Amino acid sequence: RRGGLGAWARRLTGGRAAGERPDDDAAFAEYDPAADHAAALAELPGGAEAAVSDGPVGYERWPDAATILLTALGPGPRLWERGPDHPDALTVRLGTASRHGGRAAVPVTVELRRAGSLGLAGPRTRLAGLARSAIAQLAALHSPGTLEIVLISTDRARAVEERVADWSWLGWLPQVRPAHGQDCRLLLAHDKEQAAARAAELVRRLDDGPLGPGWASAERAEVASAAARHQGPYTLVIVDGDPGSSALRETTARLAAGGPAAGIHLLCLAETPAASPAFPLAATYEAAREASPAFGECGAVAVLSGDVATALRVVQPGSGPNGTVATVDAVSGAWAERFARALAPLRETDATATVGGRTVHRAAVPLPDSARLLDELGLARATPASLMARWAAALDTDRPGAAAVLGAGPHGPLCADLAADGSHLLVEGAAATGKTELLRSLAASLAAADRPDLLSLVLVDGGGSERGEGLKVCTDLPHVTTYLAASDPVRMREFAQALSSELKRRAEILAGTPFAEWRTKHLPAPRIVAPRRTTEGTSGSAAGEPDPSTTGTLRLRARSGAPAEDGVPAAAPMPRLFVLVDDFDALVAPALGSTGRPAAGSVVRALEAVARDGAALGVHLIAATGHPDRTAETATSERAGLRVRLGAAGDPSEPVPAGRGLLHRAADGSSTPFQAGRVTGRIPRTSTLRPTVVPLEWRRMGDPPARRPLRELGNGPTDLALLASALQRAAQSSGAPSAPPLV
Repeated sequence: RRGGLGAWARRLTGGRAAGERPDDDAAFAEYDPAADHAAALAELPGGAEAAVSDGPVGYERWPDAATILLTALGPGPRLWERGPDHPDALTVRLGTASRHGGRAAVPVTVELRRAGSLGLAGPRTRLAGLARSAIAQLAALHSPGTLEIVLISTDRARAVEERVADWSWLGWLPQVRPAHGQDCRLLLAHDKEQAAARAAELVRRLDDGPLGPGWASAERAEVASAAARHQGPYTLVIVDGDPGSSALRETTARLAAGGPAAGIHLLCLAETPAASPAFPLAATYEAAREASPAFGECGAVAVLSGDVATALRVVQPGSGPNGTVATVDAVSGAWAERFARALAPLRETDATATVGGRTVHRAAVPLPDSARLLDELGLARATPASLMARWAAALDTDRPGAAAVLGAGPHGPLCADLAADGSHLLVEGAAATGKTELLRSLAASLAAADRPDLLSLVLVDGGGSERGEGLKVCTDLPHVTTYLAASDPVRMREFAQALSSELKRRAEILAGTPFAEWRTKHLPAPRIVAPRRTTEGTSGSAAGEPDPSTTGTLRLRARSGAPAEDGVPAAAPMPRLFVLVDDFDALVAPALGSTGRPAAGSVVRALEAVARDGAALGVHLIAATGHPDRTAETATSERAGLRVRLGAAGDPSEPVPAGRGLLHRAADGSSTPFQAGRVTGRIPRTSTLRPTVVPLEWRRMGDPPARRPLRELGNGPTDLALLASALQRAAQSSGAPSAPPLV
């Protein structure tokens, strides 16, 4: 705590740590680059490679501006060569320093992963040239999947036109494109609204980081430890001058100190006079802290000095108290424009970013007020071909086959797998929170996930048909084998008996074998079979089939639908069964005088048996309750591995959109907010989906993209009807019949 950059900063600001000699301050009372150059280099440890690198190897590791430009202009192995596991990742060259004895100059570098953040101070022209050089190095050597670049340039002391002109070249870099769900065209901020949006995106990432929401109060040792464990991707945040409001000033300062814990590193630019005998280094540092509040939190700083600001003093961990004196590296605006335009059309070969062989998770984004289920499923245009492709992928034996998309989550579509995450799902929420719509979406999502002969749905409206359409609108899905309403007690009793019998039948067939293992052995394993040509005397199903030589089409025929080989009869069909129950509380505590009251008890007992024993038999229960207190002591509530709570998470009086909720996983205790997908809305008008082309200025690139308001066809089909029609045609084409009904 007494040495290094902290002591240097204390001496600059007039402070002194306990035990420091007052004479130490005299070393910083006046700065003369020519006189101090040799002394500063002499203080470097022999192995201080982080500050100065020797000989040709140093130039190869940290190339100059000419090499960087050639790397961008032509094909070569150096482009985007540094991943998170590269030893020189996020290391930037700032200039060159001379050695004793007239030896050749060697690069002076700063390792951002070690320093945390970097502050640059000096006159505007030289400062901009140095910043362009440093940013270009990082953009040329790190791919967009490894490094993203964010600009915050909202200093009110400079005209917006001047700021935009200085940074317009940055907009061409692929690292500035939003790749983690940010709501903007480019990761730029030229006004206070854009700056607030960029800062909020970074704060959300830190809240989701290893230090959690309390990252701002973490000790430096905790931040350093988390930064050392972070393996990418990284974010470089350029803060040019004063960010503006007091809130942004405080946020950027906290980001400079705590951001490295989540791979966020700041490059702070502060416009000051060059350090000189007339303007000492201490005064330069104080001016930099005034110009950029985050400058004081930077672990490494570089101050331009000299009559024409071509000298640079770099102070960082391991460089000694006086730092390293170097000749600055700088490039012009025209150079930067040419460099950035050369990188603009380039893309990574693998768009699904993996960094260092690891999957990169998307950054958290704000939840929308509404979400369309088909968009979250990736079925904006639901066709039989796209559904058959999904079903073919579901035949992969590594997948449990019980995954459903609930809606839009903070990191993309939120998926819940009842086979892997929990046996059953309980949805809780008051009236008008979207319980029924969520059950409809779950039914549609499950139907889109697997074939109707491998997955079947049973729908129960516990509140009766008098409460509206309920789940009846889902009966067109080919996977739905049975629909019941509590207002029909006769059928409800039959359903209770049939469900109990189904559980016994499955238990006898499985005979202790886990359902997942049994399912793996009895998957249809579709094969491609060319239809036979029609010839005279041919009878049976082959007659009238098209000739593949003329149509070029092959038919998929499931093995389960073919005659049994070697005379062995085919196994009885046993698809994974989902029982969806709306208004479960109305069955547990039926109202006096309700028509379904006589049969409610038997139905609840059958559902309780599913909650206790169904998971091992491939039967899952999804129930919705408007009164959790009435169902709290049921086996359904106790055995629910997944639980959804709809409505306001905090203050009940706070208005929230219908369908907003939290998904709780009992296995790990995690909670994920989401916006439930809507499936009964009308399909959008065609004009809504057409692209829009408008001229844009660089200063507006940080705004959210313009979107046409979603307009539904007033008399058109719903998304659910569109999906059901496509599912029916896909089932017919794949030869996948529905399972027999329970009742």
